[in-house]
Amino acid sequence: MEFIQDSHVIQSMMDNINRGLICVDDAMRIVFSNAKSRTITGIAVDSPAEHPAGQLEPGDIVIIADNMFNSDDGHIGQEGLQCLNVHDSSIEDNDIFLCAAIYRNEEAEPVYKHLKEHPINRAATLQTTYFGFDITASVNDETGEALITVNGAAYPMHYYHNICNTVVIDGRNGSIKFVQALGYSARREGAGELLRGAVFQAKCREAFDVDIKGRYISDLFDCPPLLDDIQGILERKAGRINDRLYRINQIPFISDIIPWSTGEDDSIQGAFLLLTNIEDLLSSIEHGNNILREMEDLEHQSHLISPDLPANALAGITGHSARITEVKYLACKAAKNEFTVCITGESGTGKSVLAREIHRMGNPAAPFVEVNCNAISQSLFESELFGYVKGAFTGARSEGKVGFFEAANGGTIFLDEIGDLPPDIQIKLLQVLQNKTIYKVGSTKPLKIHVRVIVATNQDLKKRIEEKKFRSDLYYRINVFPIEVPPLRERKSDLYLLVNSIMTRTCEMYGLETKQLSEEAIHLLISYDWPGNVRELENVIERAVTLCESNMIYPEHLRLENPEIPLTMRAQLDVEEKRILEKTLLKYNGDKEKAMKELDLSRSVFYQRLKKHGLTA
Repeated sequence: MEFIQDSHVIQSMMDNINRGLICVDDAMRIVFSNAKSRTITGIAVDSPAEHPAGQLEPGDIVIIADNMFNSDDGHIGQEGLQCLNVHDSSIEDNDIFLCAAIYRNEEAEPVYKHLKEHPINRAATLQTTYFGFDITASVNDETGEALITVNGAAYPMHYYHNICNTVVIDGRNGSIKFVQALGYSARREGAGELLRGAVFQAKCREAFDVDIKGRYISDLFDCPPLLDDIQGILERKAGRINDRLYRINQIPFISDIIPWSTGEDDSIQGAFLLLTNIEDLLSSIEHGNNILREMEDLEHQSHLISPDLPANALAGITGHSARITEVKYLACKAAKNEFTVCITGESGTGKSVLAREIHRMGNPAAPFVEVNCNAISQSLFESELFGYVKGAFTGARSEGKVGFFEAANGGTIFLDEIGDLPPDIQIKLLQVLQNKTIYKVGSTKPLKIHVRVIVATNQDLKKRIEEKKFRSDLYYRINVFPIEVPPLRERKSDLYLLVNSIMTRTCEMYGLETKQLSEEAIHLLISYDWPGNVRELENVIERAVTLCESNMIYPEHLRLENPEIPLTMRAQLDVEEKRILEKTLLKYNGDKEKAMKELDLSRSVFYQRLKKHGLTA
């Protein structure tokens, strides 16, 4: 046995065989295991998404695809359903249960379905857009797959008898907080256990190795019949066992158990366990190959959902909508270079936050100087931007002054609201960008600087050029790498995450207990157009947190500027219908024939809708 334990040659050889191999001593402690055994049983976790260790918190979104309710270990039970705000006595054991719900929020309605029988030749599927996330949960008995997708990214689990696939979205930042993986029953990561507060372990994309030598096999393998058979061999109550089917950690295996004996008396020292995964047995069957091909397609599709971003990229920008993901992607590209970035967008969209994030990713140790151009008196612009020397003008400091550009040397200067620059300063800024030098007021000596320039504006600079209020040559100099930050009304799918992020930050700032939004309050926020964008949202949430005495925020706590907010489904649909008509007409410059064709409406219906919304002029 010492030879097996100590020899790297034997270890390498055993790691390359196509069966799992585990050896236990007479106390049922593991003394040897090969890589295959750790991978196929889920001891070494192979996960479709990375996430750190943690546990569920109120506000997290829990997605479940359970093919036999309450049949897997760590079953959900009525206590677990209540954590999801599901109060439905008709849900029974062995039902298909598909659900998306907010964890421990009694005011947020879950979306779920349960079926008594599995559909023939097709999957039982729940599809929903739940607080901005496109979610699918399905189970398919024909392929043996419990699949959950979030915004197109797929998290599949395969089963042979029962399984409860679970994915959790972090309610604060929208990242994937937890995904189910093989071996979850042994790790006590069943859905019911998580809902009752269990801690889950960290996972990574590639299987990581773990040292299980010295561990009791009962700690890692949840299969009483297997453990009983091993114990029987150790006690000489049974001989070798061949080709027996066990369900280990919810996965079926064909297993051999071989006594390990040494010495003249042939005493039992332990046992060898040989495991063959059912997947391996099916690998030569077309049905098994189809499953593998489908999994590869899903893996490929998940990589196409969004551009690859660094794990900690733009932590200050909350959201996962297509529009904001594009902004993050462009910002990451900009951070790797030093060309001028021009950030555009409405007031309150977070342009200054984006500028800081670009700087942080590119050169975090260097200075970052933010200049609000519409907050500086026109007579002071030049001295504020470029500084001045001793005696430059009456009232100047005797020691002179360092300007914003010089203070930012080696780092980043952020010129916010650049559209308000006076014409004479526009000329000098153009020279600075071209020559990389500044002249202090009162000096003829050029000062070389190395500064990365980021500008931002909420104005239409092209229109300012037409009005002779902005120089076209400066516009083309600063518009090297444009990034448009979308208004909040165009990325409503990020609203839930933004609200939770702001609320968590506000509660921590004031030392308050974390609060949650009622479902009615959430829908009120979603239906509002947010003319003040994220800045207005921050003000509304901070005020609501201050006013709310309990831990649940209701519509009465929310103060919105527009009192005529459509709350009914019909009112919201009317608003959206009008927006679509206006957008389509604008696209075709008022050409009603083209708009009618794109919207696939008959002439009579099209003109009825135009008249209804006052768009007939």
